[in-house]
Amino acid sequence: MLEEKRVFINGFKALQVNYKVVGSGKQILILHGWGSSSDSWVKIQQMIAEKGFQAIALDLPGFGKTEAPREIWGVEEYANFVNQFAEQLGLAKFVLTGHSFGGQTAIQFAVQHPEKVEKLVLIAAAGVRRTPGVAKKLVMAVAKLVSFLLYLVPFEDLRNNIRNAMYMLIRRRDYVRTQGIMREIFKKVIMHDLTAKFSKIQAPTLIVWGDRDELTPVQDAYLMHELIPNSKLEIISGGKHALNFQMPEKLSNIIAQFLS
Repeated sequence: MLEEKRVFINGFKALQVNYKVVGSGKQILILHGWGSSSDSWVKIQQMIAEKGFQAIALDLPGFGKTEAPREIWGVEEYANFVNQFAEQLGLAKFVLTGHSFGGQTAIQFAVQHPEKVEKLVLIAAAGVRRTPGVAKKLVMAVAKLVSFLLYLVPFEDLRNNIRNAMYMLIRRRDYVRTQGIMREIFKKVIMHDLTAKFSKIQAPTLIVWGDRDELTPVQDAYLMHELIPNSKLEIISGGKHALNFQMPEKLSNIIAQFLS
């Protein structure tokens, strides 16, 4: 039976963390993507638990029911937090699974703490942050100009609506959906490219991607597979970014097969 629990992480000024756990056996820690929470992985947790594993999914700081960081974090700080969380739960060596931003954090963790990762599962992991091309740089420059001119607009609601529409146009939906310190964290996170660290991953790694992923290009999956030693690549036909919602049974079967 799935249980929802809370724990205080003393290494981060007594940050209160919410998480869900179900099943028994080999432990699997799941890191969700940006703007998501452990709620989006309940179905996968239950399916994995039925296959003889213990599945733990937490709300990363700033998401779900977990408090936001009190400082501006980057990927390294989130990886340090995951380490503190694992220690608090007594997880000595476990399977680490990360989706999107959670995958980015999982990559950083696997490099920082190779002794703790038995196996690594990366699902549409946002580990590659490319330098913008000429066209995108031009769009971003125009966006910055528009942001400056917005200060001349007298009505705050109108300014916010125009700003949000602009960020949606340049594919920064996650920026629009964040508030306060999480906006600054988002800007720091999306600047962190982990390509140079792929070759340093020591754990056997499963890379899962949908061939119709609209947020993290499928070519990133092939690049990770090329650079990560002892990695296995699974491309799901017709799969999009949120495979946990779109194809939970298929995704859980792929993960379970890799682990066994």
